[in-house]
Amino acid sequence: MTARPDGDEHRPEAPVVDEEALLAEYESEKPARHLSGLPLRVVQVIGAILTLYGLWWVFNPMPAQQYLPSFLAIGLAMTFLVYRGWGGSRGSATDNPHLLDWLLAVVALVPFVYIVADWDSFFRRAVVPTDLDVVMGTLAILLVLEAARRTVGLVVPLVVIGFLAYAYFGPYFPGPFATSSFTWERLVGHNMMGTQGVFGVPMEVAATYIILFTLYGAVLTASGATRFFIDLSFAAFGQSGAGPGRTVTLAGFLLGTVSGSGVATTVTLGGVAWPLLRKAGYPKEHGGAVLAAAGIGAILSPPTLGAAAFIIAELLNVSYLQVLIWATIPTLLYYLGIILAVEMDARRYHTHAIGIDVRPASALLLRFGYHFSSLVAIVVFMALGLTPFRAVVYATVLAFGLSFLERSAWMTPRRIGEALATGATGALSVIPVMAVAGIIVGVMTLTGLGLKLAGIIVALAGGSSRSPRSTRPSRWCCSGSRCR
Repeated sequence: MTARPDGDEHRPEAPVVDEEALLAEYESEKPARHLSGLPLRVVQVIGAILTLYGLWWVFNPMPAQQYLPSFLAIGLAMTFLVYRGWGGSRGSATDNPHLLDWLLAVVALVPFVYIVADWDSFFRRAVVPTDLDVVMGTLAILLVLEAARRTVGLVVPLVVIGFLAYAYFGPYFPGPFATSSFTWERLVGHNMMGTQGVFGVPMEVAATYIILFTLYGAVLTASGATRFFIDLSFAAFGQSGAGPGRTVTLAGFLLGTVSGSGVATTVTLGGVAWPLLRKAGYPKEHGGAVLAAAGIGAILSPPTLGAAAFIIAELLNVSYLQVLIWATIPTLLYYLGIILAVEMDARRYHTHAIGIDVRPASALLLRFGYHFSSLVAIVVFMALGLTPFRAVVYATVLAFGLSFLERSAWMTPRRIGEALATGATGALSVIPVMAVAGIIVGVMTLTGLGLKLAGIIVALAGGSSRSPRSTRPSRWCCSGSRCR
């Protein structure tokens, strides 16, 4: 698919090298490595094992106290191999893991193997952990903090450390935020030996929903659905000044329904759509804004959505299908807003239509419209009463079968292996973050900070909205200060 010159037979097309340079620049800034050789093969094998483990759990459930530590152990080991550590290795000839990374990958297995080997007794000792429990729990906390730092940066681990410090030095905090002081043994016991910390709802979401949906997205991509969505978007809009912007918006929406990741959608779309926007006359800042806005909508585009949707379903104790229904209207309004902004930008920057060498939309729908069936199948399966886990697995199987309708997209054994590995690596940026997010939840439940914050917010809101002539006392009282 190439862009044809607009109005001038002698004007050169947008050079492909710029598109590749754009992707290369992005890839160089990513914390993930560009593996090659033996490390790449090792990571692919481990990734396939992790994805198959998630699939096996769907049909052979086991206690969460056994499944989550084993899943997290494999995920952390992969994270240390896939993501760069301090200093990185961007400028070196090879971007493969160093000796320290391999060592951390092996060490990451130790505390979780210890947990799984005696998981029943381990979780029963949460209130009075042994010295070895504390050592292993501390090591596990340090490992998830380092893995989170590698994937999302230093801010999140520092926030988690701040919450742990709050629980440890609770009496020294002012006013209503003061709390009891909890020993390190108690903090380890609550956050590593129960279901309110590392192995809480966020980690459960990562090990169940997210790993399955990332596999689904990987299979769709391997089966040619991603290319179909982009081609259909290019063919859907006529030759108008706003056409390129509309095309990018529709492509972002279609890709977002599959990936559920704003970053992945933006990058996948950007390599193809940025030359199109540039040739249409968009300034680079505003062209980038269109790409970013179209891509980030993936986190609220049904049926995949982003990680937050799965957490919403778990915390509110509602079905994932209900969350999908809730997300439909915000998604439509979001992309409608982008379309309106694109229309205004087209007039503001005098963008122009460009020729795209792509088949008509009707022909694409007739030939490749089957790619939509698996998206619809997820909703249908859940409406029939299947769990989200089984629904997405069956939709993945359907997408796998449909790939054989196009010879170039057949899911060969090699593509199957790559899809399994890609499904796991796609979840790596979420797994450590979910683990440390569980620590934040654990500290809030242990100290009662969540209830305190709710009371403080309500009290402040009531105080700010009370009429000056009102003499009725507020029924809210902040701990540690007199009622107002």
